[in-house]
Amino acid sequence: MKESVFPDIDGAFTWYIATKDGLRGLRAAIQCGAVLSEDIGDELYGMTLSEWQDYLRRQTVKRGVFATLALFAACEGGIRRDFEWRATGEFGQTHAQRFRKLQLQAGDNAVPLNNILTGWIGAEGDKAWLRQRLLQLLTLFRQRNDLGWCPSL
Repeated sequence: MKESVFPDIDGAFTWYIATKDGLRGLRAAIQCGAVLSEDIGDELYGMTLSEWQDYLRRQTVKRGVFATLALFAACEGGIRRDFEWRATGEFGQTHAQRFRKLQLQAGDNAVPLNNILTGWIGAEGDKAWLRQRLLQLLTLFRQRNDLGWCPSL
């Protein structure tokens, strides 16, 4: 089985779990005398329990944000691959004409994700359940930029 390139959904999940477990074991590793990188060792050396708990909380939140952004990237990649397949493939793919038009309008530029999703929503006039899911997806992608700003970090 070919290993996929990160970020993909499984890769983001595995990375998140591994780093979260690593954070949890970090304090025990320090107490056991493990050798750490200078950056981490200097940052953590002499922390009180309260400082450690605050550090752990901030780092856990940060990793959650990174993993969430990786999931968004993986989903956007899937949507863009599907769009490309429909826009440039042989005749017969659903919505091919609509997506081909979007691609031609963009020229050499990338088609904005919201244009792809909006076009897809418009094409699904008879499937209310799918339109609703696509609208939710569009809203989530519009909100993803807010994840980069987190004052508690």
